[in-house]
Amino acid sequence: MTAKADPGEVAAANLAGRLHRSQRGAVLGWFFWAVWAFVAIEVAIAVVAIAKSGFSGSALGAVAVTAVVLVLAIRFGRRQFADCRAPLTVVPGPVHDFGTGPITDDYPVGFKHTPRGPGTVEKWQLRVGGRTHQVNPVRGERLAIERVLAVCLLSSGTVASIVGENGVW
Repeated sequence: MTAKADPGEVAAANLAGRLHRSQRGAVLGWFFWAVWAFVAIEVAIAVVAIAKSGFSGSALGAVAVTAVVLVLAIRFGRRQFADCRAPLTVVPGPVHDFGTGPITDDYPVGFKHTPRGPGTVEKWQLRVGGRTHQVNPVRGERLAIERVLAVCLLSSGTVASIVGENGVW
């Protein structure tokens, strides 16, 4: 069991443009590891097929399927692995509340809260780096409280962390 990371260390690493080691599990999530477990099983099936029947048609078919699965897994995994190694883009700035207006790129960091109404759900949106991200309600309420933030983005454009005056969240 790993100990919980110190928020100060995480904030310092993120503001320096690095992903903290405790955040790598979120980038390389369960789906990443499930894909590579599937690739390992597929390779084992191809090896067993070749060992049992030599280079017959069915064994070569298993090798061809394994090669396709491996190429797809490498293509899929390259982006997640690059997110772990690439420097973070830190976007600091005051938070702008768009209220009922449309979200634009006029401000470095902006948010919009759409309250729950008849036939609608509550929605919090964070606009940073030219992209709009959905934010859970707990983070959204903190967006409304904090006035100055630094949003740390992965190379793929997703939010790695938000560093406010009161720490990382």
